[in-house]
Amino acid sequence: MNGVINIYKERGMTSFQVVASVKRITGIKKVGHTGTLDPEAEGVLPVCIGRATKLVDYIMDGEKIYRASFQFGKISDTLDAFGEVQETGAPLPKRENVDEMLQSFLGTTKQIPPMYSALKVQGKRLYELARDGKEIPREAREIHVSKIHLIEYCDHSGEGSFLLGCSKGTYVRSIIDDLGRMLGSGAIMTGLIREATGEFQKEASATLNQLEQEGVEKYLIEMEGVLKNFPAFVVPDAFLNLIVNGVKVKDQRLVSEVKAGLYKGLDGQGKLLGILERTEDILYLKLNLM
Repeated sequence: MNGVINIYKERGMTSFQVVASVKRITGIKKVGHTGTLDPEAEGVLPVCIGRATKLVDYIMDGEKIYRASFQFGKISDTLDAFGEVQETGAPLPKRENVDEMLQSFLGTTKQIPPMYSALKVQGKRLYELARDGKEIPREAREIHVSKIHLIEYCDHSGEGSFLLGCSKGTYVRSIIDDLGRMLGSGAIMTGLIREATGEFQKEASATLNQLEQEGVEKYLIEMEGVLKNFPAFVVPDAFLNLIVNGVKVKDQRLVSEVKAGLYKGLDGQGKLLGILERTEDILYLKLNLM
């Protein structure tokens, strides 16, 4: 069994627990998820099975869509409602100010990962260090926000939610914490739903319970389907052995057939070979999926 299942991770589970459950349900040991969701977050978590685990990085690169809820007037050591929360006592911002300030997050910026995160530094996850009362310097990382808009907000309670489109590695909790600081009241995240990651949408996802009751096959997306947006290129028989064996082919009879970029490589019978890459004057099998 090779492919991807668009899992809807329910609140209260870790991403690791989802992977363990898929291993148990399928009986397959080679399983991996495509980007950690915090235990208290929920939503789309594509899980790769078998040879499709090689596609994890490609799926993770896709844009993420989140629906996040927040509360002004509070701060937390974890930047969300699940840590040690304190009231700030500061005045709550008005809707127009929240809406305007959210727009300042658009575009490419740098963000420092929070201490309570699964990011590894020198072999240890940051949240493990944070639980021991340690805080270490973290290097700011580039993130990109393509869209962000307020869905709802109450001036009286300081509660609201927004929709966010962003690159991988973006910490929504940090955006909310920054928003609270910028507006002078403090803010924490109170809920998070990942609506989509790349082509994987919430509407087409399945819970672990559905997998158990209805069978994995109903929800398994074959590898070629996962690569549906890659242009296809059929490798001529004369070059097939070279490509399959990882040779970087410079022969212009082959290379001139495609422009620079990534392709879904197929043989003459339509069998998926993997991901081909054409760079300058060579064509080669960048990722073998056979």
